[in-house]
Amino acid sequence: MQKIIYDKFGYEINEKDIAHQKLGKPYLPSHEEVRFSISHCRGLCCCIAGESKYGIDCENIRDFRPNVVKRVFTASEAKWFDSVEEQEKPRYFFIIWTLKEAFGKYTGMGIADMKNVSFSLENGILTSDKADLDFFVYEHDGYILSICVNKGEEPDCTFGNRIY
Repeated sequence: MQKIIYDKFGYEINEKDIAHQKLGKPYLPSHEEVRFSISHCRGLCCCIAGESKYGIDCENIRDFRPNVVKRVFTASEAKWFDSVEEQEKPRYFFIIWTLKEAFGKYTGMGIADMKNVSFSLENGILTSDKADLDFFVYEHDGYILSICVNKGEEPDCTFGNRIY
């Protein structure tokens, strides 16, 4: 993260420069124009930074607990997910999960916001119920990375292949 912020803004920062909002979203009190989001999972760390609001999440594709679908997917997402072929379920679970996490990081509400957004992946097209936001999904080497940005913005992302 320090390198990205230095490369984009020319600011040298360290851990003591980072503060956290009430629900844990990190920010730089001395540089309020800098907006960033970070995520990590086993084997991967990712960050996005700029002057806009962002949310990012990454996960490695693996087994998941089916009961989590009931807790975080909306009814329409769960219905769609039931129709996904069994061998594809882990991949699609983490696509939806990372999209929801990216949204929660965007809003600053974290996982408390997971049911406050709904996604559809019908016919290979990603749509959401948030008309003021855009979402992007990338895949590489067993990892999924999702980004939430303001409508009309395109993230500068060099991770893998954009799939949505």
